[in-house]
Amino acid sequence: MHRFLLPLIVLSAGFSSVSYSQQPTAPALKLAPQAAGLGLKDGDRVIWIGDSITHQCQYTQYVEDFFYTRYPKMRLHFRNAGVGGDRAADALNRFEDDIASFKPTVATVLLGMNDGAYQDFSPQIFETYAKDMTTLFDKLDALKVRVFIMSPTMFDHLAFEQMVAKDPARGKNKKPDNYNAVLAYFGKWGQEQARKRGYGFIDLFGPLNELTTEGRRKDPNFTLISDAIHPGGDGQFVMAYSMVDAFEEPGAVWNVTAVAQNGAWKVNQSPGSSVSEVSGDAGKNLSFTLQPKCLPWAVLDEAKLGSTLTASGHRKSGEVLTVSGLQPGRYDVLQNGRVVGTWDGVILGKKIELQSDPESVTLEQARRVIELNKKRNDEAIRPLRNLYGQRKGKLRGPDKAAFETWWNGEGKAQEAALMKKAAEIEEEIYKVNQPQPVKIEIRPSAAKAAPAAKGKGAGKGKPALKKAA
Repeated sequence: MHRFLLPLIVLSAGFSSVSYSQQPTAPALKLAPQAAGLGLKDGDRVIWIGDSITHQCQYTQYVEDFFYTRYPKMRLHFRNAGVGGDRAADALNRFEDDIASFKPTVATVLLGMNDGAYQDFSPQIFETYAKDMTTLFDKLDALKVRVFIMSPTMFDHLAFEQMVAKDPARGKNKKPDNYNAVLAYFGKWGQEQARKRGYGFIDLFGPLNELTTEGRRKDPNFTLISDAIHPGGDGQFVMAYSMVDAFEEPGAVWNVTAVAQNGAWKVNQSPGSSVSEVSGDAGKNLSFTLQPKCLPWAVLDEAKLGSTLTASGHRKSGEVLTVSGLQPGRYDVLQNGRVVGTWDGVILGKKIELQSDPESVTLEQARRVIELNKKRNDEAIRPLRNLYGQRKGKLRGPDKAAFETWWNGEGKAQEAALMKKAAEIEEEIYKVNQPQPVKIEIRPSAAKAAPAAKGKGAGKGKPALKKAA
């Protein structure tokens, strides 16, 4: 299942003497079908429902980046429906105008961090959470939406203790002695609801906890959640990777294999991409034009560690080149005349990966896509979520009636303007994300051979996979 989960402990000794032939046969249960991958199609509308962790517009943005670069021929639409401080009841209160009005075809639900009230487990609090979440699921079912329940994220107790030690006021209204365990319970309840309803389930709690534990083996103060509640860019990327992995999205962007045979080059490529204009002396040099089907999953600087921890490039964004039969020596690999790296011919014959190479022209194009999406989130989506957050606060105050009047007039006008801006930037994204042909050349390097650890291109194509305990 999930790549980060600890190995299961098989308990067999205590059951070895049981004679199953003597047990009564239970009637077969009719299980709900399990969701397997997104299988998006043109025009699908994906909504992210949540609280402040969704309102941050980071994990949502990173997943959007994946789909904008992975499916350039599809017009997909995304809506962030997170509001800071929200509990399940709050999502219900804004369901019609913030969720149903979008007419989503796919929905993810991340709620629970606030619902537990930052205290030890309370049956009454949990009952309220379960009741409101059940109502929310029923409403989504009525819309015939494909749903993915996400477990609440991690509460970092060590980060909380350090934060309160510096500023005691930060812990004034929170007594979270065992709050991470409470969130684990909420998450497993959600997993059972997903099973019963045939929803998808995405474990965010496990990866964040496991990577934090792993990080603290080297640095006792390591954290992905410096304020104990809201993951930073790296933690948010771990969340995004967990989602893409749970969606079972394929990892390959393109895979080209060239083999020197009988004095000529034979070149094969992965489905969806195409190769043309193949030329070169077999075993000596090679040139061809690649038309990739999509772009690699680029990552913002704020999330680089998260990408490294999950090995997202290798696992979900592979641009793989294998050139077999080269004569002994070192070779430059070029894209559109630009050297992206230098490798020994033996390494090229095994495979190299180019998706994370800073000189890659496809990565450069993908970066333009994600910068546009960052602009879309910074200038339109986050301000829109702020507007909904302001609405929630005002509707609870003494000036509720006056604010309703404002919301139905000026407020709605502001919302429409922000949505228009988001749509305009999305149009730009779908112009920039169209993959362009890339001329790839492999030729003998004129550079002096350098030690493997220091030479340009050393280690490329064989990224180390950092794995959680």
